[in-house]
Formats: sequence, C-alpha cells, structure tokens
Amino acid sequence: MTRSHARAKSVPLGVDLGPDNVSVVAAAATPNGFAVCETRTLDVAMSPRFDSLDLAIADTLRTIVAGFSTRERRCILAAPAGDVVSRTFRLPRGMGRREAERAAALEADAVVDWPPSERLVALDPIPDRADEMMLSVARNSTIERIVTIARAGGLKPVAVDTPACAWRRTVPAADALLDCSNDRASLEIFGHPVGVTHVFPPRLIDERLAAGLRSAFVEARRDGIADVQRLAFLGSRFRYESIEALLRDDGYALTPVVLGDAEAPPWALAYGLATWSIAVRGMRSL
Repeated sequence: MTRSHARAKSVPLGVDLGPDNVSVVAAAATPNGFAVCETRTLDVAMSPRFDSLDLAIADTLRTIVAGFSTRERRCILAAPAGDVVSRTFRLPRGMGRREAERAAALEADAVVDWPPSERLVALDPIPDRADEMMLSVARNSTIERIVTIARAGGLKPVAVDTPACAWRRTVPAADALLDCSNDRASLEIFGHPVGVTHVFPPRLIDERLAAGLRSAFVEARRDGIADVQRLAFLGSRFRYESIEALLRDDGYALTPVVLGDAEAPPWALAYGLATWSIAVRGMRSL
C-alpha cells in the first residue's frame, strides 16, 4: 500500500530477512504520527545464478527496494531469535557506563556458552528504571551475515534490533504474540522488561500447540515474567479461529494482528523494525 504525507520525515526502512521471504516497510514520521508509506513481501527464489541462499536473499531485497518510491536506504534489521539472548542487568549504585559495559561482558559468560570472540554484547536503558538495563548478547557471525546481506541488497544498516522488542512495538496492547505464519510456530511473551521466547516443533497440530501455550503461560506467571491475558495472533484466519476456540474457555483473549487495513500482514515484523527510530528510549537494542 502507498500513501503520500505532507511534511513527512523518512525513517530507516524496516527489513525482515527470512530464508523463505523478505519483507520491507518504508515509513515516515509526520506531524500526525508514524505513517506507513510502502510495504512489500517477496518470496526468496533460488536459481542457478546464485551459489548461496544469502545471495538469493540479497537479490530479493534489491528487487523490493528498486520498486519503492522512497530514496531511503538506511535500514533496521532483526537478529535471528535463536542467536540473541536478553536479560535484565542490575546496575550497582554509582557504576558508570564504561564500568557497566565491562561488567556486562563478564555477565555474558553466564548468559550464553558462546566464546567471547563470537559475542556482541549490548546494554540498553529501560524506561523508568534507573538501576536496571537490558543486556543483549548476540552471535557476531550472525549479525555480520545479515548486515552483509543488507549491504549487498543496496541498503545501509544502522541498527540490529531484537525480535522481541520489534514485536512488542508492533502489538503494544498485547501481553504476548503467537506467530503461526511459518511451519514452526513461535511465542513471544512480553515481560517487564524482559520476556521469553518459545519455539514449537514444526507443523504441530492445534490441540498440542494450545497445550504448549497454556504451559508457557503458566511458567511465565510462576516466574514473574508476565500474566498473559491478551494474545496477538499472526497467521491464517482458519488457524486463528481454531486456536481461539481452543483457548477461549481458559479466559485468554486472542486477537489477530491488524495493521491499518491489513490483517496478519507478512510484513508485521518489518513494521515493528521500522518503528525503531521513534521508539521510547530503552526499547532499542543491539
């Protein structure tokens, strides 16, 4: 969809680089707020001229951007969920920023078992919490890979966000998001401030998926992460109706992700990434 906006200021593109498809959202900051200007999702098509999946993804990205009217080439990427871990980091009284960064690098030893040379460690402020920050640890090689793909696609990456933060900005009224748009369903429970991600086996039947969701919600409540009541759903209308019926009697309110006039758009994560530059301080990441 394409719209025109007077006095609009371009913001970096939101770019979701998946192995099966690529989504890009071009947006702007206007006097009336955040506005989506252009969106597009294309399947990644391998061909004999590509000797790797990364080249095919980059070519797909280049095709999308070439068809956009915007001249914006800055972009925000998402770190693959399996290669980034976030925790709350408590700041001792009087600790400065540099000292905190050194302490966070040591704390990363307890968060992941990747060697230090393979880690990218970031600290971000948490709104309204002066004594805590968000500690994120990502794989260097993974970040370098997606940045290389974006550059090969003609873009200039300016930040890499965690998927949980981007999803939270996409559905700010929800306590959690269930993404059933792929074979392997995933659940993002939004904690206060750090949540938890659950990835379910591929092609799980709805009854078993609902049982897994109930278990995840109980664990989140027990661990003080979140008391999930409102669940946003991304996927087909048929599957939404099936999951909604299975969870209805448990008291969970399940609603589809709707952005503008689009229900369950494939570019939903890219939308959340595009909002990075206007996010409340502390919701940015890597």
